Amino acid sequence: MRRSLMLIVLGLLLALAITLETAPAQDAKTQKLVFASAGFDESNRFWVISRPDHLQYDPFLETLLEVDPKTGEYTPRLAEKWSNSPDFKQWTFQLRKGVQFHNGFGPFTAKDVVHSHALMMRPEATATLAGFWRQVDKVEAVNDYQVVFHFKRPTTIMPYAASRAGDLRIVSKAQWDKEGQEGFEKRPAGTGSYRYVGRQPGLSISFERVDNHWNKERPAFKELVFRLAREESTRLALLLSGEAHVADLPRELQKDALKKGMKIFSSSFPVDWMTVYLGGQYYLPNDPAFKPDVAWTKKPVRQALNMAINRKELLNTVFAGKGTMTYVTGWSEKSEGYNVEWQSRFDRMYGYDPTKAKALLKEAGYGPGQLKFKILAFTEPGESEGPQVAEALGIYYKEIGVETEIEVLDWAKVREMFRKKVIQCCIWPNIISWRPSEEWIRTSYHSKSPNHHYENEFIDKQYDLLTKSVNPAERQKIARAIGDHLFEEFADIPLFWFANEVVANPKVIGEWVYPGLAAGRSTHFNLIKPAK
Repeated sequence: MRRSLMLIVLGLLLALAITLETAPAQDAKTQKLVFASAGFDESNRFWVISRPDHLQYDPFLETLLEVDPKTGEYTPRLAEKWSNSPDFKQWTFQLRKGVQFHNGFGPFTAKDVVHSHALMMRPEATATLAGFWRQVDKVEAVNDYQVVFHFKRPTTIMPYAASRAGDLRIVSKAQWDKEGQEGFEKRPAGTGSYRYVGRQPGLSISFERVDNHWNKERPAFKELVFRLAREESTRLALLLSGEAHVADLPRELQKDALKKGMKIFSSSFPVDWMTVYLGGQYYLPNDPAFKPDVAWTKKPVRQALNMAINRKELLNTVFAGKGTMTYVTGWSEKSEGYNVEWQSRFDRMYGYDPTKAKALLKEAGYGPGQLKFKILAFTEPGESEGPQVAEALGIYYKEIGVETEIEVLDWAKVREMFRKKVIQCCIWPNIISWRPSEEWIRTSYHSKSPNHHYENEFIDKQYDLLTKSVNPAERQKIARAIGDHLFEEFADIPLFWFANEVVANPKVIGEWVYPGLAAGRSTHFNLIKPAK
């Protein structure tokens, strides 16, 4: 088995067997920093873009709150202070004075917060937290520097949603009033320490430093460019040739970069998990999207697909041993409702046992060669290992008599399939970044979620209770009940937790401290320190 997996990796590396020489020493005073990225769903309309793809906004569009790069705590940013009402239905923000929008569009005020939220309410809004923002009944501008969000129900996770980890980017109402959406899309005005210059779709996005940022942030590099390259080999070549100074690379290819003198920078926190999701799990009564002939609607099949995987081997082979086990998808030890018993029970219920996996398939009515399905794979920034994991899954499943076909699609296509509930054909590995338990349940398991990963009456009822509760002990109990249910039902195939990692030229970059928790993962470009 290990030999089979190693052949996958070797095959990928042979595809890279171009002669790559280390670039000449870079001037420590390099003015243009180039980040080679796997790319993302490109648009300046932040309200239609999912959180991982908000990397493209991080340098220039700010949020009300910050995510501290060392502690992960929510701290002041465009808002200096914030507070909630006793029932958690009103959240008040005191806004910072003296903040100017780029390109001469005037001061930041409460009107810009109201306007930015209104964009999240537009019919086409599909941002990750769009459903959360639609729970706002009204955004009230009390005066130029005080704004109140009035929610329809209690909301305890507002600091997360309003922070750099969320997706409410603050943009200029004055620009929209003057130039409309067309002008905004051409050159959106933000308040960040970098200013947006322009983009070449599919190729690059360019930014330039703002020398009079309100917080006295002065990035070390005058220019910042995101160079988009889907192919892993291309990103590695860009880095080693000196055309890029930092790159998003799969962990197996990091070894090649390290041999050439490159350096790994990691996020302050393990913030991403990888799970394999099973399409078609729509268990609410009378859901027309539910198809009883989908094999994994049978619980023994879901358990079998879990027990077929040698997680330890997969971690070591594809991820260079960098990661820890995920026991319930989305729950880390700091999550509301985390149950320490999941770890002690995991090996017995989910652990590698191909013999038992075959028996479970037989129990469900599937003999050797009778179960066939597709595994979908894609790459995104910080999610480069998807195709390798898909290949490994195909090998593991073949060993228990399951036939698979791997199809590599664009992330946007995969997302469209599960959001429209037309993905009953397939399973797919995906890396997702941490968010509060309530928000994770809302986006993935509640029947009105945008993603529809696993839905039933129990989760809907428990989620509704969770959204109405503000008592910490009660919330812990409810969130744990949902997590326990997902664990017992083998709702998906949890794999690993990771820190976000990038590889950089140490002759150009000396230090980069970033939390990983912010939307886009590899963020806080303003904190990059040049090599001495």
